Amino acid sequence: MKSDEIIEKIRSKLKESDPARRTVVNTFQFNFTDADGKLIKSMVFDFKALDIYEGSAPGADGQVTISDEDFYLVGTKQKTFQEILQQEKAKIDGDEEAINKMLEKFRINSQN
Repeated sequence: MKSDEIIEKIRSKLKESDPARRTVVNTFQFNFTDADGKLIKSMVFDFKALDIYEGSAPGADGQVTISDEDFYLVGTKQKTFQEILQQEKAKIDGDEEAINKMLEKFRINSQN
């Protein structure tokens, strides 16, 4: 998957982060699809345990469905998550407040 390198970068940042300074302590399931919308892989971004792993999280606070390509574009700062959402290329379900906090992190990180 093209996004694997981006996921690894996020995983490394999580491992380096100070658990006492977390602003997001939720769990999110990301469903990555191919260009045709078929599921390739599901990954759990667990900001509570500061870990990312393959699988599903039935009790996730939010779920994001996005193509591997679009996630890669966001991760490499070629597009913002906001642009992807406006183009209706991603689907978000769940706790809106928790999801917005997480997306805020993506926005902050995409401005660096």
